[in-house]
Amino acid sequence: MRAARRLAVVAAAMSLIVAGPAVPAQAAATQLPLEWQVNGQPATPQQVVDYWTLGFLKFANEQGNNTLTDAQGNPRPAVSSGHDDALSSPTPKTGLSGKTVGKLFILKSTNNTTEVPAGVIKSTCSGNVAASANKSVVLTAGHCVKVEIPFSTREVILNGIFIPGFDGTTLDAKAAANPNGYPDAQIAPYGVWAVTNVFVTSTWGSAPYFVFGQDMSALTVKKPGSSQRIQDVTGGQQVGFNRARAGQRTVIGYPQDDSRFWYHAVRNTPGAPINSTPPAPINHGVPVSDQRENDGKVMLQTVGEAWQGSVPYLDSRLVSALSAGSSGGPWFEEYNPATGAGIQTAVSSRFDGDPIAPNMIAGWYEGPHIVGTYFESQEQEAYQAAAAATP
Repeated sequence: MRAARRLAVVAAAMSLIVAGPAVPAQAAATQLPLEWQVNGQPATPQQVVDYWTLGFLKFANEQGNNTLTDAQGNPRPAVSSGHDDALSSPTPKTGLSGKTVGKLFILKSTNNTTEVPAGVIKSTCSGNVAASANKSVVLTAGHCVKVEIPFSTREVILNGIFIPGFDGTTLDAKAAANPNGYPDAQIAPYGVWAVTNVFVTSTWGSAPYFVFGQDMSALTVKKPGSSQRIQDVTGGQQVGFNRARAGQRTVIGYPQDDSRFWYHAVRNTPGAPINSTPPAPINHGVPVSDQRENDGKVMLQTVGEAWQGSVPYLDSRLVSALSAGSSGGPWFEEYNPATGAGIQTAVSSRFDGDPIAPNMIAGWYEGPHIVGTYFESQEQEAYQAAAAATP
């Protein structure tokens, strides 16, 4: 159902593009309130971190993924170096990116209570620590914190945590043994950080449904009980604005949703005609040797030549086997794989480029190209707002 709702967001967005709505006037970055309360009071960073038990982390990590077991019903193993190619490969943990890139766990309110009876959802995204004056900024996608189907569903962040260098290979076992426990140093090697401020681009603040792009958010984070800033612990990546949209890129994130993953076996039915949209069976024509799965537990990367997309966005595109869950992950140029350092110029936003779909929606839904929201003036304003905020 979560996947169906995402598709509905895209369908609504595409219909608005066809209808030609007025472009929102550009203004300063929009700050979103964090409205989660404990005993009638705004939650403290400690209370936010305490909310995210191992059980909740596991639950959030599994949302939107209907291929969590193999044919025998056994849990799937964590993604390993079984596919170590340009489309997706494990990110080395020894460099800077192994520390700055991490996973966001986000609690959102929703008005779609038919799908979510409690009125809240737990979701995940990817993010990256950006070098900043307050040493507390994490960059991600705008839709990770706010997204809408116009005149229908609305999802907005209530609370969130960021785990830099997240390693979920032991998460399932530890959550099963102690669901009310908390992540240890293996799962959270650089600590658990509460989201304390949320800024989105001005366009996304008024039109959070992909029609006009600008799908980017800048957060501040704080570690409860510590005076350290996250950049002092993990380091911070350089950020670049209004740079070239095309060229060599390294894209990193935590892909997890196999239910709409171009390269997964569930989207490639042997013997079926090659097609891209329902009715099933769906067959993208990906050979078995290139099929793979993601589970959101490990950091993966794509390396390749990006190109500039067409109007209305002009955002960068890249052939990639990073599925949903990688949203908000960084796009680096001048990336040095030996040091893990680069210049972040975009965040992963959506998919594009289905070569044989009868309409654009399927491409937005699953690929095979990943699209990065390119950093220009609005993204710079969101970043600067977060960099000037008190964590």
